[in-house]
Amino acid sequence: MAQDKPRPNTGFEVETIPQDMVDADRWVNWIAVNRDGKWTKVPIQPSGKPAKSNDPATWSTFWECVEAAKGADMGIGFMLGDGWVGVDFDRLDLDTELAGWVNGWLERHPSVYYETSPSKTGGHAIVRGAKPAWAANRKGNVELYDSVRFLCVTGWAHRQYQAKIDVEEAAIYDVASRWLEEDARTPAKASGPSNPPSGGGDASAADWALCVDLAARGFRAEEIEGRLREKMAREGREEKAARHDYIPRTVRKALAEGGADAEGEQPLETADMAELLAAHPVQTPYLVHGLLRRGEIMGIVAPPKARKSFLVSDLALSCATGTEWHGHFGVEKGRVLLIDNELTDNELAVRSRAIMGTRGITADDVRGALYTRTLRNSDRGVDSIIRSLEKSPPFDLIIFDALYMFLEKGMDENSNADMTCLLRKFRRLAARTGCCVALVHHTAKGSQANKDPIDAGSGAGAFGRALDTLVTLYRHEEDDYFVAHYRQRSSAPRPPLGLHWRYPCFTDALHLDLDAIYVPGKRKVED
Repeated sequence: MAQDKPRPNTGFEVETIPQDMVDADRWVNWIAVNRDGKWTKVPIQPSGKPAKSNDPATWSTFWECVEAAKGADMGIGFMLGDGWVGVDFDRLDLDTELAGWVNGWLERHPSVYYETSPSKTGGHAIVRGAKPAWAANRKGNVELYDSVRFLCVTGWAHRQYQAKIDVEEAAIYDVASRWLEEDARTPAKASGPSNPPSGGGDASAADWALCVDLAARGFRAEEIEGRLREKMAREGREEKAARHDYIPRTVRKALAEGGADAEGEQPLETADMAELLAAHPVQTPYLVHGLLRRGEIMGIVAPPKARKSFLVSDLALSCATGTEWHGHFGVEKGRVLLIDNELTDNELAVRSRAIMGTRGITADDVRGALYTRTLRNSDRGVDSIIRSLEKSPPFDLIIFDALYMFLEKGMDENSNADMTCLLRKFRRLAARTGCCVALVHHTAKGSQANKDPIDAGSGAGAFGRALDTLVTLYRHEEDDYFVAHYRQRSSAPRPPLGLHWRYPCFTDALHLDLDAIYVPGKRKVED
C-alpha cells in the first residue's frame, strides 16, 4: 500500500522550546513505526519501554528524553493535560484554506507556541487553557486535545517565543468554533436539561453550548457576553448580536443552567467591620504621590494629537527610575509595563529615547524595570492579555495606550454597559495583582471648555465615573500649553496645573492663566 505521507523526521531543536515546557516533567520519546503502509508515532520511555498517555509514571524529564535521543532514531514528545492543550494542523501543504487561516490565527494570538510537524507537511501548536466541552476532538485536518494524547515536538518554531506560554483561552476557542464546532453541536445541545433560549437552528445551539461551558467554568456574565459577541461577529451574525435581548438572555439562562444565580455570582461574602478595621489600619500607599494609590485605576484623557502618549511614556520612565513626573508629582520606583497598540516598536523606541535623553536617563537606568509590548499588528483580546498579566511576575504600574483599541468586537464606547464591562476587567486586574493601571483615552469631539473633567472623555459617562483617578488635559489659548484637571476618589482635591509642551516632554507652566481654555474657532489647532 502506498504511503500517503513521508516518514516523519525524528530530528528536533532544543533552543527554541519554551522554558516552562522544558520544566514540566511530561516528556517522552517516540519512534516511527510503519503499520499497513502508514507511519505511526509510538511513545516510549527513554529506557525503550512503552510510555502511556494516562500514566504519568511512564513520563520523564525533558533532558532525560533529549539525552536518550542522541545517536538514536527517535524524537521527543510532550504529554497533554493539566491545562496543556495541543492543536494539530495537518496537510497544510495541500489545504490552502486552513494554511491561510493558521497564519492569521498566529498573528491574532502571538503567545501560542507553534512549530512545524515532523513530517514537515503540517504544524503543531501548544496552548495553555482548556478545550471547550462542546468541541469535537477532530474534524478534517484539525485535531484538538487536552488529555490522553502527546504531541511530537520538533522545536522548529514559527517565531522567537518567550520563556512562558501564556494562557490563551481565546486561541483555543478560535480553533474550536471555526473548525470543530459542527460535529459537536448535537451533543452540546443535549448536554443540559433545557434547549437554547431562542430559535436559530445550529448556530443558536452552538451559542448556547459556548455559554453553558463558560458558565460552568465560573466566567462572569459580562465575560461570557463578550465571548459570545466575538463568536457571532466572526460568523457574520452582527445583526442578531445587536438585538437587545438575545445575548443577555442567553447568558442569563446559561448561568442559571449551571447552578449560578442570574449574575453568575457565588453567595455574597460579607466582612465584620471590626475585622475590616483591624486588617486595614492605614490607607493604601501611593505610587504617584497625591494622585494614584497602589491597586487603583487611573484614566488620562486628552484631545487628539495632544501628545498624551509622550505624557504616559514620561510617567513610565518616572516610575521605573523613581523620579518626579513632569517636574511635579513624586513617584515611587517600581516595575512598569507599557502596552501600546498604536505605535510600532521603532517609533516607541524613538520617542522613549528622546524623552530619556532630555531627562538624562540611560538604558541601564531602566533595565529590568521598564518593559513594553506593542500590539499594533496583533488582534489579541483584552481578556487574554489580562489573564496573562495575572499570572506573570507582578508590575507596579501597567499602562494601556490607547483604550479605544481594547474595545471588543460589537462593543460601543458610547454604551455605558459596554464601557462598564470593559473597565471592570481593568479594575479586577488592579485588585488581583495590586498594581496601578493607567488607561489613555481621547476627549469627545467639539469644545471641552464648558465640560466637567469627568465628562470630557469620549463616549459613555461610565468611563470618568468608574476610575479612582482622572487626569483631563484641556488645550489652552496659548499654543503648546495645556491645563490639567484632577479628580481623585481616595485623595484630597488638587487644583488644576498648567503644563507646557516642548518636545519631547511636558513641564510646569506656573504663569499660565488656567481659565483661558481653548475654544474652537479662536485659533487653528492641528488635529
